[in-house]
Amino acid sequence: MPQDDKDIPDGTELWRRIHPDFMADDDSAPSGRRPSSGNFDGPELSAVIASECLLETLLKGHETFGVACFTVAEIRAFGWGVIRVPDPELPGHVHITGNTGKPNHKKRAALGRSCRMIRNPADLR
Repeated sequence: MPQDDKDIPDGTELWRRIHPDFMADDDSAPSGRRPSSGNFDGPELSAVIASECLLETLLKGHETFGVACFTVAEIRAFGWGVIRVPDPELPGHVHITGNTGKPNHKKRAALGRSCRMIRNPADLR
């Protein structure tokens, strides 16, 4: 079982920056594009607790990025965890744990399909 801070409630919304190059075409998405699974891969997958970080703070230095939203419950439903990792530049900074490796690829793709876009990235194509 991955590390998980049970003091972070299931209903907590998390925001993750989405790079403009990591969007996939998807006719079922409201904008016609959605985050690709590559946005949710990596051993230290960063996000912020939405209620603790301003959107402007999250996007500082990353103005062309989009922002995806999902809940802690969605992360835990995949068998992953969420832990606080303090960052002086990002209030409410967390890492998503347990999401790496080939067995989790379908789960990362599912998160890309189910997350809600708070802000779409700039279309740099």
